[in-house]
Amino acid sequence: MNENDIQNIPHDNNQSLDEEKKLQDEIHNNINLLYNKLQKKYTDLTNKNLDQHQTIVKLKNENEEIKDKDINQENQSKIESQEQIINQLRQSLVLKEDQIQKLEKDKGELSTKNDNLLQKNTNLENQLKNVVQQKVLLDNDISDLNDINQKQQQRIDRSQQSLDLVKDQIQNLEKEKEELEAKNNNLVQINGNLETQIEDLTKQNALLKDEASTYQSALGVATNFQLGDVDQNNAVNLNEDLLELNDNIKKYVTNLKQDIAVNIEEVKKLLLLYKCSTKVTSQKEDRLLIQAVLHRHVMEKVFEYASQYFRSTGKHYHLESDITKNESTLSLLLIHASKFRSGNDEVTRVGPSKLRQQIYSVLSNRGFADIIGVGKTLHEHPFITYHKDELNKIMNELRVINNNQKKITSENLAATIIREVVKIFWFRLKVQEPVVQYRWIQNNTLVDKTLVEVANLDDKDEVANSYVKLCFFPLIGRDIDSNNRRIYTLAKVIAKPTSNLRASTRQQRNY
Repeated sequence: MNENDIQNIPHDNNQSLDEEKKLQDEIHNNINLLYNKLQKKYTDLTNKNLDQHQTIVKLKNENEEIKDKDINQENQSKIESQEQIINQLRQSLVLKEDQIQKLEKDKGELSTKNDNLLQKNTNLENQLKNVVQQKVLLDNDISDLNDINQKQQQRIDRSQQSLDLVKDQIQNLEKEKEELEAKNNNLVQINGNLETQIEDLTKQNALLKDEASTYQSALGVATNFQLGDVDQNNAVNLNEDLLELNDNIKKYVTNLKQDIAVNIEEVKKLLLLYKCSTKVTSQKEDRLLIQAVLHRHVMEKVFEYASQYFRSTGKHYHLESDITKNESTLSLLLIHASKFRSGNDEVTRVGPSKLRQQIYSVLSNRGFADIIGVGKTLHEHPFITYHKDELNKIMNELRVINNNQKKITSENLAATIIREVVKIFWFRLKVQEPVVQYRWIQNNTLVDKTLVEVANLDDKDEVANSYVKLCFFPLIGRDIDSNNRRIYTLAKVIAKPTSNLRASTRQQRNY
C-alpha cells in the first residue's frame, strides 16, 4: 500500500458513512410519517364509530318511546324505517370494527418493524462509533507513516548524494585506469622483446632440466624407501589399522556381561598357557583379565593358522605363500649380486629392500582377498573360510553368547580379524624400511609407559609402580632395542600394582 492509497482511505470511509447515515434518517422519517398517518386514521375511525354508536342508542330510545304511545300506521312505518337505518348502522359499525382491528394489527406490525429499525439504527450508530474510532487510529497511523516516509525520503536524498559522489570517483578512476593502460601497453611492448629472449633461454634450460630429471627420477624411484601420504602402509595409516584391529578383537571377544557365560575352567587353562599365575574366581570379579586372555588367545590362534599356511606350497590355494617364498629367494640372489659382482651403483645396493617393499605392498592389497573363479564368480579365500569356522568354534567353547543376534554379530567378525592379522603381521610390517617388529611383553616385567598401555589401572602412581600381569596386544615398532627406536603402537597389558591389590576390584571399564 503506497502513500496515496493510505490518504484515500479516510475520505472514502467518511463518504460511505455520511450516505449510510442519510439513508438511515430518511427511512426512519418515512416510517414515523406512515405511523402517524395510521394513528390519525385509527383515531378518526374510533371517533366516528363512537358517534354512530351514540346515534343507534338515541334511535333505540326513540323507538321505545314510540312503542309506549299509541302506534298508528304512520308511526309504524317510521319505526321500520328507523330500524332499517339502525341495521345499516350496525353493519357499518361491524365493518368499522373490522377496519379498526385490521388497523390495530397493521399498527402492531409497524410498531414491531419500527422497533427493529430502531435496534438496527442503534447497531449502526455503534458501528459508526467504531468506524470513527478506527478512523482516528488510521489517521494516527497515516501520520506516523508520513513521518517515516519523510525520514526515508531524507535518507534517499542522502544516498543519492553519496551515489553521485561515488559516480564522480568512478569516473576519475576510469580516467586514471585509461592512463595506466596506456602506460602498461608501452611496458608490454618493451617486455615483449625481453620475453622473447627469455623464452628462448627457458626452452634451452627446460631441455637440459628434462634430460637431468630423467636420470634423477630413475635413480630416485629406484632408491627411495619413503611411502606416500595416500599409501595405506605409511606409518600413520598402519597405526590406525592396528588400533582398529585391536578394537575389532575386543568386539569379537565381547564385554562378557549380559547374556554371555564364561567357561571359567577353560580360561584357567589359558592363563597357565600364557604363564599368568593370577587365579580367577568369578566372571564378574575377573572380567577384565578374562577379556584380556581371550583377546591374546584370538591373536595367537591366528598366528598359528598363518604359520601353518606359509609353510605349505604347491597349489593355487597357496599363492600368497609361494609369493613370500620366492621373494626371500630372489632377495637373497640380489644380495649376492651386490656382494659378488663389481660395481658401485645405488640401485643394486637397495634392490633387495625395494623388491621386498613392492612384493609385500601387492600382498597387503590383494592377499587373501576373494578368489575369482570360473565365469568371473567370486568366492571367499579357502584359508579364511576354513579358519573362521575353527576360530568361532574355539571361542564359543570359551564363552557362550546366549543372545542370537549378538552371537551372529560376533562370529561375522572372525573373517575380518583373521584377514587383517595376517595382512598386517605377515605383509604390511615388511613394507616398512627397515622392517617393523612386534613383541609380546613378558609377564612380571616392570611397566614402562613408553612401551605399554595399562588397561586396568587409572591411578598414575599405581601404573608407574606396577608389573605386567598379561600382555594381550603386542608392541609394534622398529629398532625396538636401540636408542633410535620408533614405536608404532603401544603394547596393551593387564598390570598388578606392587601392593598386589587385585586390579579387577578397581574401576570396571572396557579394556
